[in-house]
Amino acid sequence: MLFTIFLFILLILQTQSADDSCQPQQIHIALSDAFSDNSSNSTIKVIFHTQGECESAYISLKPLEGDVQKITATAVNFFKEKYPEGVYTTYVHIFDFQNLEFSQTYEYSCYGSDEKKFLKNYEGPFRFYVPAPNPTDQETKVVMFADMDHSTDGMVTVNRLTEISQNNFTDISAFIHVGDMGYNFYNEAGKRGDNYMNTVQKFTATMPYMVTAGNHEVFGNFSNFNARFQMPNFDQSQNHYHSYNIGNMHFVSFNLDFVIQYPKLRQYMLDWLEQDLQKANENRGSQPWIIAYTHRPFYCSFGYDPDCNYNHQRFSKFEDLLIKYNVDLVVSGHVHYYERMLPIKRNKIAPFQVNLDDTNFNEIINPSSPIYLLQGMAGHRGDKADPSEVYYGKAWTVKVSKAYSYISVKSQNSTHLLVENFRSKDQKANDYFYVIKSNSLKYAKAPYQNVKILNARNNELRMENSLLWGLFLACLYLVI
Repeated sequence: MLFTIFLFILLILQTQSADDSCQPQQIHIALSDAFSDNSSNSTIKVIFHTQGECESAYISLKPLEGDVQKITATAVNFFKEKYPEGVYTTYVHIFDFQNLEFSQTYEYSCYGSDEKKFLKNYEGPFRFYVPAPNPTDQETKVVMFADMDHSTDGMVTVNRLTEISQNNFTDISAFIHVGDMGYNFYNEAGKRGDNYMNTVQKFTATMPYMVTAGNHEVFGNFSNFNARFQMPNFDQSQNHYHSYNIGNMHFVSFNLDFVIQYPKLRQYMLDWLEQDLQKANENRGSQPWIIAYTHRPFYCSFGYDPDCNYNHQRFSKFEDLLIKYNVDLVVSGHVHYYERMLPIKRNKIAPFQVNLDDTNFNEIINPSSPIYLLQGMAGHRGDKADPSEVYYGKAWTVKVSKAYSYISVKSQNSTHLLVENFRSKDQKANDYFYVIKSNSLKYAKAPYQNVKILNARNNELRMENSLLWGLFLACLYLVI
């Protein structure tokens, strides 16, 4: 009898091992072409992976009140690539959810096979909310972050984003990851990418996960990154540039690392960006806010990082377009700090208005050039948070932080955009500012001397540190 039970258990384990090849994993959803092209029916895109081919994989989809639909894959792509630590293979199942209703909640489950089996070969159910690509009189909010993996350091933010997705998934329209994810997808023969995506599945299966590539996605001509994700306009751009509308906001993403790798295609991307921004600027009546994001920063203050010293020069033609078409906010990562800057035009503070009693520049009124924001502090292995670390800002620096964090960008209406930086450990804001468009005559030209005082204090800190170092070296010389 015991021998029979043993054989039965062994048979189950063998069956389970076989079924694992069709177990859906790395599930994530994204806004699809309907958010960038009014003529498209593709509303939400869902992607999951299996180790086996699993041609009969499908998704069951239903509104909270309504019938279940069986959705079959638009495509199943086999991806294989040789990495330094071994050969990586995976099957990528891509599903298009078409003609979904905006501002509605749906539920879905992912199945690796349509066969009825004793063992589980599905994941779910998951719920997601479909935001609207059209103008709205309600607040619209997205969460943005960059430079995050699933190490102990990155998990501080991963856990916070998971909590947000479970408790506020109808209040937030998308999570936007501005490059450098997983560090690196190709490590451990590609399994590091799998492990990262399985970890963040806790929120990417529920919240639209919009991404752009960073320098850590470059390996293999971005092949691993492009096999995993399909942003709007994928057939044309392979994720390197795309745009979409959510409520009152127009988002535009462009990959400057792609330009670095393929300089001959720079003009092609510039032409696309100008066409997109020109159309968006003409459409301000519907989407009054234009938010651009790219992994490499145009501006930052971290002295020894070359990107902070000359990116505004090597990407000057891109900056010219951001200025020409009045982009409101530019978000980047790459440098592992949070830094909030004043409006900048060609490496100088650009004109804007303020309330005279607003010494912290929490209200930026009628800026004449984009506001640049560095958010590279979501957290990854080996880059420790240190809120006490001194950071020497430049003349246009308002706030810096080395705490693990993420930002919230909220369109309150056509005149007020609220941006907040939240610490991941306790979800408390350590910085905020409004971008305000106003015709009121009560606002004054910005008192730039306040910025100079901030910079002067940084110079004092530099001098104090220099004196301390000089004293230390002198003592060391005497001892030797």
